[in-house]
Amino acid sequence: MYTLIGSPKTRAFRVLWMLEELGLDYELKPEPPQSEGILKYNPSGKVPAVLADGSTLLDSVAIIQFLADNHGKFTFPAGTIERAKQDSFTQFAVDELEGPCWNFAKHSFILPKELRTPDAKPAFRYDFEKSLAVFEKRLGDNQYVMGDDFTVADLVIGHIAGWARNCKFEWPEGKVGEYFERVRSRPAFLKAWDIREAD
Repeated sequence: MYTLIGSPKTRAFRVLWMLEELGLDYELKPEPPQSEGILKYNPSGKVPAVLADGSTLLDSVAIIQFLADNHGKFTFPAGTIERAKQDSFTQFAVDELEGPCWNFAKHSFILPKELRTPDAKPAFRYDFEKSLAVFEKRLGDNQYVMGDDFTVADLVIGHIAGWARNCKFEWPEGKVGEYFERVRSRPAFLKAWDIREAD
């Protein structure tokens, strides 16, 4: 059984969602960032952390990729061309889609007030919209980024889509908007969301 440490209202939601997709047994300890409960596992104070087989795993993308690899679902095998393409989508999501959301959040409530630059927020929105245009071309007419198969990359992008909405970034219409809705209507997402809302 896995132990997930981190509030589901953070990137820990990604891990919670993946655990539900895989149908695994787990214990949830909803620690907030910078709490004593997370600092003993991660010196940065960031969540999530997962306890697995006597080891502590950090960083949400690394954790969900480990879970997918370990249980042989929602990923292509390491060393294949398909896996390289899947990883490219995951990296694109973190760099190009999540980056603007993270910067928006930092300049909204994370950084000390004296270091926040509210006037920069339109630039973050611009970056997100520019990245969505690239993503639309890369997605094409696929149901999921790798075709018919839901993968780690889709889970990461689906989570970021919700974060973008919280930042008041507009969801696109058409193929990408439909993709966001499709990914976020999966039964495992909805179950994880109910757990998040109950936290």
